Amino acid sequence: MQTITNRRLSLPALTLAGLALLASAPPWTPDAAAQTGSQPAATFTRDVAPILQRSCQACHRPGSIAPMSLVTYEEVRPWARAIRDKTSRPDNDPDRMPPWFIEKNIGIQRFKEDISLSPQEIETIAAWADGGAPRGDPADLPPAIAWPGGKDWSFGEPDLVVSSPEHTLEAVAADWYGLLDGSPTGLTEDRWVKAVEVREVLLDEATVERKSGDLNLFVVHHAVISARERSEEIQTQSRPGGARGPTDLFMVVHEVGQNATHYPEALGVRLPAGSSLNWDLHLHSIGVEVPFRIDVAFKFHPRGWEPKYSGRGGIISYLTFDIDIPPEEPNAKMEGMQLVTQPGILMTFEPHLHSSGKRMCIEAMYPSGLSEMLNCAGYNHNWVKVYVYDEDHAPLLPANTLLRVTAWYDNTLNNPRVVDPRNWKGYGNRSTDDMFLNLSRFVPITEEQYQEELARRQELERARLTQDND
Repeated sequence: MQTITNRRLSLPALTLAGLALLASAPPWTPDAAAQTGSQPAATFTRDVAPILQRSCQACHRPGSIAPMSLVTYEEVRPWARAIRDKTSRPDNDPDRMPPWFIEKNIGIQRFKEDISLSPQEIETIAAWADGGAPRGDPADLPPAIAWPGGKDWSFGEPDLVVSSPEHTLEAVAADWYGLLDGSPTGLTEDRWVKAVEVREVLLDEATVERKSGDLNLFVVHHAVISARERSEEIQTQSRPGGARGPTDLFMVVHEVGQNATHYPEALGVRLPAGSSLNWDLHLHSIGVEVPFRIDVAFKFHPRGWEPKYSGRGGIISYLTFDIDIPPEEPNAKMEGMQLVTQPGILMTFEPHLHSSGKRMCIEAMYPSGLSEMLNCAGYNHNWVKVYVYDEDHAPLLPANTLLRVTAWYDNTLNNPRVVDPRNWKGYGNRSTDDMFLNLSRFVPITEEQYQEELARRQELERARLTQDND
């Protein structure tokens, strides 16, 4: 199903009386502001630095992927107004920072590795920037985070890093689709994967000019990275590696600008002894010839750990070729439905659109007749996010649940990722085309497991209500 809606926005206008009031107001000074309230003025050392450490410095630090470091006061101060602007944008604004686009006024709000800012933190940053961005007392500064050396992975020192072969992408060319030679993991025993992070490594990064919004931040549009057992034939560029094998074998679809994936604690994803990683890539030229490789970092569960549910999680994909986005259309809308035929747990929420995409919602329509909006999120194709639900709040879906997914697209100049909004847009694999997929990981379970998990959650809810009433 597809519908196209039109919405015209108008900017609010100041009246002459309002302008006169602004002109007659006394000049604003930080000292005057501090005197009008009981709260002390926000400072970098006491108020802002802890926020940056928690939500920003995983990327904004030396040696990481962000264009500037936000560690010291000297580094942060010139960006105070820009930080205020980026952090104060609406939850689903595709250009807000940090890049976490879950809408906070609807749906589930319990996720792993949630880097979003609270309303209070946003107000603190705004007050600090508006107050002249003062340094504050050096004694208030929290200890600097001791980021791990080497690759500076967001989850700390990895247990294993596997690299792809190096590959060179032409400066101007059609999108590249192909295989790379398989990479042995070197494991001598099976290990269960707790978290995985994928990094694109540009081997001549000095030649790349990174500009916001133009889809030139990364050359890898997506990479299907999957493990193969020892006994299977190792993949080469000219010979695929065969079927993906048992459902618990490691496999991840890394997409442009994606965050690390922290698997739910109950889910078993196995990296076998003697295995290799296969690489199935879609690459996007960025205007300069770039040699690169892909690094994959793994965090393992302790030896002896056993999962409650075994399997990497089936991928629910709402894919249609019938995409019709007119020129200069700010709010094209697509809807898709899928019937869940057996009980299971939706472990993640992962929208996948393309350059025109701006928002996606997923709704569960239960067999009882009730419906529930699970989540809505903004979308930016430079930052394709994976939102991993907290175990106690991941959607538990009975058999015969109907999932409805809705996506919106902005094919106008207001979307900086659109190359030419005068063009009609339809389905295509290129980043400049569009898609309509929800790559959420759905793990099917038995009816007995469903009833067991339902009873556990009902007991948690009773305990919560009892605590609230005490």
